[in-house]
Amino acid sequence: MQNELPAVRWVGGVEIELLAIATGARIVPRFSELTPEKLGSAGRVREVSFGTTKDRMLFVEECQNSK
Repeated sequence: MQNELPAVRWVGGVEIELLAIATGARIVPRFSELTPEKLGSAGRVREVSFGTTKDRMLFVEECQNSK
């Protein structure tokens, strides 16, 4: 986490595009290119661990453009 902003690495192409649409964000290739205008928003972001291997899944909820 940098500047109190969570970042996710290695998200697939379709998934990151859908996340950007849902949150109203713009996709940036590097954290250094992030500006306030490119940020999206969500009501809640949470990480859940599950299974015997403790896999983790990120839930992004209450987005402005979610369906």
